[in-house]
Amino acid sequence: MVSINKRLTILVGAFVVATLGFGAGCHSTANTSSNDGAAKVSIRFQFPIHSHAYALKRGAVLYTTPQLTKSVSSKPFQTTTWYRNKVADITVNGKNVIIYRLTSANDRHTYWVLHSQIKGILSKSFNVKLPQAGNRFANKQLGVFGDSIPSGWDGYHFYLNNSYFDWVAKYLGMNNRVMNYAVPSAKIVGHRFAYVGTKRVAQDLPVAIKYHEAQIKKMNMIFIHMGTNDYTNLSGSGSLQNVTRHLYQDVKLIKKINPTAHIYGVLPISRYDELGASREHMYNQYGYTYGQLRTAEAAVYRKLGATVINFQRFAPNIITAQNKDLTLQDAEIHPTAQTAQKLGYALAKELSK
Repeated sequence: MVSINKRLTILVGAFVVATLGFGAGCHSTANTSSNDGAAKVSIRFQFPIHSHAYALKRGAVLYTTPQLTKSVSSKPFQTTTWYRNKVADITVNGKNVIIYRLTSANDRHTYWVLHSQIKGILSKSFNVKLPQAGNRFANKQLGVFGDSIPSGWDGYHFYLNNSYFDWVAKYLGMNNRVMNYAVPSAKIVGHRFAYVGTKRVAQDLPVAIKYHEAQIKKMNMIFIHMGTNDYTNLSGSGSLQNVTRHLYQDVKLIKKINPTAHIYGVLPISRYDELGASREHMYNQYGYTYGQLRTAEAAVYRKLGATVINFQRFAPNIITAQNKDLTLQDAEIHPTAQTAQKLGYALAKELSK
């Protein structure tokens, strides 16, 4: 898998290309109306931007065009999740303003909105708690160890605070922020550290447990979601027996650190190769298939009394061979921000039963 720094470099380059190719420097002017009367709007430039989830602030005004020529009330959309797909730099009566084009999670609505009138999904005023969750999870502390999938990395960039576990906590009505120690490219076997931005973090599971022992003691629900990077050729993780032996030792250590926490083992989600073929029955250089990895992980978790989370069992249609080009950002393994929301919703429903 490509390193974080290299992917971030790719992202910056792509951003520059997008800026040059989608209207940077283009100008158009229109008159619109606001509470203060007529306003002169000039579009300095606009271009596509990576997807990120938002909610609307109370009283936000939605517009059908970037010239802000027609407004729509946001009252019907207070519990709607929106995904940005375009950004524009405009001037309103000579003042620079950033606006986003947002599309609703169900793809039924698309509007422009001022950047100042949106908020992150973690905002307490954005309430999407599942009725069946009740108040059982309100004061629980959820912790996560894993790789790029639970970290909120789509293979090219982070959708920060939009990981599928952020959605799990949101749908379950948790008051505490998720302790998410998942890191892209993390493995079950290994002792590596990595840089996320300028911050050096414990990457592989053994060192992540060691360096977050104090936080583990505070967790009520601990999720482990990793293994796909051990399966990857040249991972250095060795045989399936070696991978499961390390997983067994690490889960036992977590149980020793926090005997009262409920541990959940999330099996690796669907993965495809560069040609679109499922890796489920595909052997790697270490002599085992992706499906065998999933089966072996499940056996370890069950042996240690952890709850097995298998998306292919209770949410098989979120990622399929037919929709992977839309649901996976790279069409191979990394979910889009929208898919992360669907995974979070499905898991929250499963946990709240």
